[in-house]
Amino acid sequence: MRRLAIAIAILLASPLLAADVFAIRAARLIDGTGAATITNAVVIVTGDTITAVGSNIAVPAGATVIDLGDSTILPGVIDAHVHLIGRQLGEPLWDMSSVRDFAGYSAIRGVGHAEKTLLAGITTVRNVGADAFHDLALRQAINEGFVRGPRMQAAAHSLGITGGHCDDNGYRPGLLDAGPREGIANGPDEVRAAVRYQVKYGADVIKTCATGGVLSEGDAVGTTQEGAKLMAQNGTYLVPTLSAAEKIELAVKDGTLKGQRAEKAVAAATAMRNAIRIAVAQSGSHRHGNRRRRGPSRGQHS
Repeated sequence: MRRLAIAIAILLASPLLAADVFAIRAARLIDGTGAATITNAVVIVTGDTITAVGSNIAVPAGATVIDLGDSTILPGVIDAHVHLIGRQLGEPLWDMSSVRDFAGYSAIRGVGHAEKTLLAGITTVRNVGADAFHDLALRQAINEGFVRGPRMQAAAHSLGITGGHCDDNGYRPGLLDAGPREGIANGPDEVRAAVRYQVKYGADVIKTCATGGVLSEGDAVGTTQEGAKLMAQNGTYLVPTLSAAEKIELAVKDGTLKGQRAEKAVAAATAMRNAIRIAVAQSGSHRHGNRRRRGPSRGQHS
């Protein structure tokens, strides 16, 4: 499957002339619509457009054939929660990047992350938070064809309160103080100003840090009962980053996260597992779709 994802991603990311025609063969194709699996699948790509899909369809004369053998072709995967910009958790200086890295360093690192993401078979991402509009710059470079990467929806700066999860905490006063333009907002008026500023410069979505987070200093994880009630009343959907639980637990075990961050990581991972158990139990006792309409478990990932 990985060989397939890489082959398709390289093809889609490569600059193609209008006359370029590729025929991709594979044992199976699943189109994601719920239709039956296509066997002996052939996908015809002309330029940057898929022009034909089917079983044993004719390959145009002169087309470049990519034979993937006993593989399955799938549509590109969508990742709705990524941070392509900056350093990765656990690498040297990851928690000091705000004061040690040059201003453009995070955006440059994002170029490599974007290409790796595409080559993993992920063709669309939602980047939920980045400093200095670096995510919007990366999106522009991808759209203009200078950088290989997935289609991007971007949030620009994440929004949160002073001292909250989206703020830079733990430094001396005055060093990294921020305001609504950088996403740090207190009260309705400042939040409106912060949202408008991100949208002004091209944000597709707005990321709100409604609670504390594992990697920030001086705040607590978990959603308040009042917050959960408001999310249910407003029909807000929970988009959990389930893979994060394993990642942060490993970061505790290898010593990357220490102190309060480690404590929050263990608490968050435990809560995620418990939530999954509840969801699995409920899925066995309710018809699919009914829980979504009932609303109590809906919320917004922050």
